[in-house]
Amino acid sequence: MITGTEAFYEKLQKFDWYYMDDKTEYDYASQWITPSDLVLEIGCGKAAFSEKITPKEYVGLEFSQNAKLLANKPNLTILNESIEEHANKHKEAYNIVCAFQVLEHISDIYSFIKASIDCLKPGGLLIYSIPSADSFIYCAKNNILNMPPHHISWWSDRALNYVSNLFGLKLVDIHHEKLSEIHKKWYSSLIISQALEKIAGFHSHQKLIDLSLGYKILLKISSLGGAWLAKGLGDPKVLPNGHSVTVVYQKSA
Repeated sequence: MITGTEAFYEKLQKFDWYYMDDKTEYDYASQWITPSDLVLEIGCGKAAFSEKITPKEYVGLEFSQNAKLLANKPNLTILNESIEEHANKHKEAYNIVCAFQVLEHISDIYSFIKASIDCLKPGGLLIYSIPSADSFIYCAKNNILNMPPHHISWWSDRALNYVSNLFGLKLVDIHHEKLSEIHKKWYSSLIISQALEKIAGFHSHQKLIDLSLGYKILLKISSLGGAWLAKGLGDPKVLPNGHSVTVVYQKSA
């Protein structure tokens, strides 16, 4: 697998949306953490999740030196090492091991998950949040951030269920966030573009990339219509599942 380098991710960090301080997955995951817990976050970025919780101890792992500098807050331990390296020195050390928007970037998935579990105490919780392959992003063309070298794996609910069987974990919960405010226009434009493709008789719905002139025109039309349609997505009851899914596993006691 071809994965992004540190320089690659440092360029992405220049965008405000790349390391967001507020995510619904943070709010959901924080419900599983108590003041007595020892928490390890893998790929912690600037440690925004640490602001949402009050555990006994928080440790973050982060490869990016730039992100580590952004996370330079008092009483935080941020280590520049992999989960595999950390697991060798901290077997069964944590009540909670979590990673937000990290798993889809990993080339050696088996090693990553196994090391995450090795760091957990018996009965501890493993929490991963990843882009959902069962959501609208699965259908989006030209979505380069959902392709290598950025995202190198896609995660459906079926795949998340399989992880529990493969590693002998108890699947506690799979939680889909609702469509977020920042994705409403994107989702609405996608609905319109798919309708227009069907009407026009396009047969490119299976393509990840479509750079044709016809599709570019279709995107322009759907973008204008999406901005209008998004205004009708104010009621939470009509919102579909959003970008990400969070899964909670429990290690056997």
